[in-house]
Amino acid sequence: MKSANWPGPNRDVAMGTLREAADEPLDLVAVYGATSFDLFHVSDALSESCNDRASLVEIITELAEEMREEFVRHGLFSGLRPTQKRVEYKSSMLNGRKLLQVYCGGRGMVLLVHPDQREEPLVRAAMELLGV
Repeated sequence: MKSANWPGPNRDVAMGTLREAADEPLDLVAVYGATSFDLFHVSDALSESCNDRASLVEIITELAEEMREEFVRHGLFSGLRPTQKRVEYKSSMLNGRKLLQVYCGGRGMVLLVHPDQREEPLVRAAMELLGV
């Protein structure tokens, strides 16, 4: 399994791939590992939906901490089940947007998208970008 800190996908390539896969605009894109949270994109719409910059930073900081905790939970079980080729994802809602979290290959990607966005195309694009 690749290290959680291996260099992630190229930002421009990742954004191009995800935009092609998305039916709706992307509000937030980040790649994360055990010790990293690389923010690739924050839309103007997401920025404008927050009262101020501090609110936006708070949302992203909380999201980064949640993803780090989730990554550690995955790591605790990595010796008990194969995760290198396995793709896991979950979807939830955050402030009226769909939060899509994809975990595979020892790395994770989090996307904040329109609630009507189809999940499958973005999961496939994330798998490609994360190297699985």
